[in-house]
Amino acid sequence: MDNLMIIRFLLCKMFDVKEIDIVMMKSRKQNIVDARRLYVYYLLQFKKVKHAHIKKYVKGMHHSTSIYQYNIFEDQMDVCRLTKQRLITLLYYGDRAEWEYLKLKMRYPKEVLYDVNYKKTYQDIINHLK
Repeated sequence: MDNLMIIRFLLCKMFDVKEIDIVMMKSRKQNIVDARRLYVYYLLQFKKVKHAHIKKYVKGMHHSTSIYQYNIFEDQMDVCRLTKQRLITLLYYGDRAEWEYLKLKMRYPKEVLYDVNYKKTYQDIINHLK
């Protein structure tokens, strides 16, 4: 199972959006924009996708838009605890290796790393997908 597919699935569940909304630049609804922003941040920060290649993952997104989305997400992480919790939850369920790496790197305090929004359905569905 493709890791990005699991990440998109989790974003769909977390933000109550459809997968097509995450990978297409057609809507400006807040929950869709937030899901897409987290997806772009994940691609750039953890998958090391270059800004110029982001259009392969999000149809219609220009590289300058991905730079803007990345910077906005970084700013939100400094201000909003929920944004940081969503990222940690996404990594915990979708990319456990990155979550473990963050734990070792001590990028976030321990209480933030364990502030996972636990939903049994996430883990059950992901186990079913694998």
